[in-house]
Amino acid sequence: MIFVGLLFLFYASMSLQYHVPIASQHRDSVLSVRDGDGELHPNRIATVDDQSTDIHLGQHDAVSKARLGERCGPGKRKCESYLCCSPAGYCGMTAAHCMSPDCQLGYGTCDADKVPEGKSTKRIQRPHIGGVPYGEVIVTCKAPYTFAMTYDDGPNEFTRDLLDILDKYQAKATFFITGINSGKGQIDDFTRPWGSLIQRMHYSGHQIASHTWSHQDLTASRKLRKQQILKNEAALRNIIGGFPTYIRPPYSKCDEDCLRDMDQLGYHVISFNIDTADYINDDPDKIQLSKDIVDKALTSPSLDGRPYLAIGHDIHAQTVYNLTEHILQRVNDAGYRAVTVGECLEDPRDNWYRWDYRSA
Repeated sequence: MIFVGLLFLFYASMSLQYHVPIASQHRDSVLSVRDGDGELHPNRIATVDDQSTDIHLGQHDAVSKARLGERCGPGKRKCESYLCCSPAGYCGMTAAHCMSPDCQLGYGTCDADKVPEGKSTKRIQRPHIGGVPYGEVIVTCKAPYTFAMTYDDGPNEFTRDLLDILDKYQAKATFFITGINSGKGQIDDFTRPWGSLIQRMHYSGHQIASHTWSHQDLTASRKLRKQQILKNEAALRNIIGGFPTYIRPPYSKCDEDCLRDMDQLGYHVISFNIDTADYINDDPDKIQLSKDIVDKALTSPSLDGRPYLAIGHDIHAQTVYNLTEHILQRVNDAGYRAVTVGECLEDPRDNWYRWDYRSA
């Protein structure tokens, strides 16, 4: 009996000595698995060993995580990994806590941390072709008598009806697509309607352009900037087979460092010379103010074919069901054509996208 007891103690001590290191090695190998091209395996949530997914990594690692309902954010703690840090600085798991762009990145798990399926687009060649400048802010069109209407932040619940209205007038537009903002889920999740809507835009001759993955401020950091671009590229690649060469930065903010990266990544940076201000006039009693802005431009005594590049948002009901049709009528009355940004800049359609021919 004594011999059996000693044998048991010896086995237990050996197990403790060797089990923990083996488990630790296994964990490290799982977190850093890469494919033959050196790419991290795709996950719905950003991989743990990619520090660029957490712009505050390491600040609070020695501190216990904040739990449901507790405070989080700068100067406070990170949330438990399954919780999001809300704009107000509380840990939770509702859409209001987790949706971009206001969920606090780096202090919990935001929907912006999700990653599209498939390979990253970062290794795709990005030659500068055509006559439209790269890495410079473009505020106006080139072709006379063109009116380029653009829509930011979609697709969303009103976008299908907007496409019907554009079809009715045989008009083309440019859609600056955001990948996962406002709690709508990923655009390349085909259990949702967004992917098929983007395909319809593309096949109907409208232009697809980027408005980043989750509508973050691109001047915040270079890491965040590249994440926002590359994730949206991958999502759009999963939908139409390629990604755009045109972008509008969220909040129209892109400083010198940002523009330098846009040049390196091969993007035309698009602004506007007509702001419809639809985002502050999304009310039946206010939308006339946006109509007045367009009317003033298209009835100017010195009009003389001056091209226009206008901004609107297909996430607003008044923009879709009231303002858009008014604009298209005024455009026709003034002898203008409603076209894409690429068309108004006289850029051939072949230059609007970069295609991903690699196998999945």
